[in-house]
Formats: sequence, C-alpha cells, structure tokens
Amino acid sequence: MFKQLVLAGLIVAAIASCGNAELKGHLVSETYIVKSGDTLTDISYQFMKKSSVKRDIREFREGIIELNYDRVFKDRYPHGLIIAGDRLQINYWQADPQ
Repeated sequence: MFKQLVLAGLIVAAIASCGNAELKGHLVSETYIVKSGDTLTDISYQFMKKSSVKRDIREFREGIIELNYDRVFKDRYPHGLIIAGDRLQINYWQADPQ
C-alpha cells in the first residue's frame, strides 16, 4: 500500500511539473471578414504572425475550421471552403509585455 501511495505521489508530481514554463498572456479573439481571393491558408498565416505561440500552419488552419464549424463549414464541401463575406472567428495567444 505504501509503495502505491509513493508511486501515485510521484506520478502526480511529474504531471504537475510538466508545462511549468508558462507563457504569460491572454487569448485574443478577432472576427475576420473573408475577402475575394482569400484562402484559409493565407488567413492562417496572417494571424499566426500575431500569435506568440508558434504552431504548424495546418494546426492553425484546422483550429479556424473547428472554431467556425457550426456557423460556416458544416454544410460546405470541400472541407474548409470559404466564400467572400464569411465572418470567421479567429483565436490566438498574445504574450503580455515583459
């Protein structure tokens, strides 16, 4: 029983110590209105430049689709099709000034 408690304590301590290098900041949410000629990849690059957290472009693009799925993408094919005038909510992390 004692060994199990010690092991459980070590697991909890290991999990708690993961990610302690916190990035101080806040989530920014913007609405972007799609213009003629825009692509979802171009929009993703534009907002990734504002983000303090570096992510893969595909991850950022899929995040936009997921965040706007019910309002914009649910009945569209192919996946991720955007049309001029669409209003996309886009979230990204912005670090607080040091």
